[in-house]
Amino acid sequence: MKNTRVLVWLAAVLIAAGCAKKKQNADTGAAADTTQIGTAAPADSADRGPWRWIATVTPTGRVACNNPDMYTLTFLPDSTVRVLIDCNRGSGRYHVDGESIRIGPIATTRMMCPPGSMDATFGKQIDAARVWFMQGDTLMLDLMVDSGTMRFVR
Repeated sequence: MKNTRVLVWLAAVLIAAGCAKKKQNADTGAAADTTQIGTAAPADSADRGPWRWIATVTPTGRVACNNPDMYTLTFLPDSTVRVLIDCNRGSGRYHVDGESIRIGPIATTRMMCPPGSMDATFGKQIDAARVWFMQGDTLMLDLMVDSGTMRFVR
């Protein structure tokens, strides 16, 4: 039993070590750690508040958010994203690589929101976000297969 625990622990350490990517620094030849998940680009500082969803523009029209304060994203520097989806709260992980972004999976509470809630729409669109960029002070999230662009303001 003791040998099994040691082997499991050793396997976990080796797997974790193998997941770290290294690249050579062109100037010094030293290995540089590139395991950073995310970047500071869409991440919030605590004093700036969350990103509030104002609308999604699709090829067929515009879906305006009926209450931006109830649909928010807060990107933390440790690659955690906190969400407010109408009457539900949640959190998960995000990953940024240049302009590419992946959000989720998101674990949320499962309260039944009132009629007229946009919770299902917001949740599906967040899951479909693939590209991020800034347009002035507006965070834009392009959805997969050119199905639209979500717009967020502070």
